[in-house]
Amino acid sequence: MLTDIQRLQAMGLSVWQLRHPELYGREQEVIQLPDNCQLLLVCDDPLSEQDAWLFGNILKSMKLDADKTRQLPHAALAALGDHHLVWCWYIGEPEVLIDGVRTLRSLPLAQMHDNPAAKRDLWRQICQYD
Repeated sequence: MLTDIQRLQAMGLSVWQLRHPELYGREQEVIQLPDNCQLLLVCDDPLSEQDAWLFGNILKSMKLDADKTRQLPHAALAALGDHHLVWCWYIGEPEVLIDGVRTLRSLPLAQMHDNPAAKRDLWRQICQYD
């Protein structure tokens, strides 16, 4: 499921977000995740078919189903509402951290396919929570 921000980025359009929309008389739109969402992938680029395959395999190793995950770009995290997340997986350096969840950080999935060291690092991060 693509968000409005992801659609704009896919069209090559820059996305700007007000940090304090209340100063302009606007309320910031709150992003609500489904209650069953356990893992949030924070990634600015849509996943290719090959990336989605790797993502699915990693989810299986974590005993998670794809329907319990969502993807948001880094810029959208400031608008995240209440959630029931267990995991937050950041691709690249996070701008906003979500408190109270298990945090993972990795290279983009496209760079992990042929990089055993990056996969091993991600696996170590996952295992530290067991």
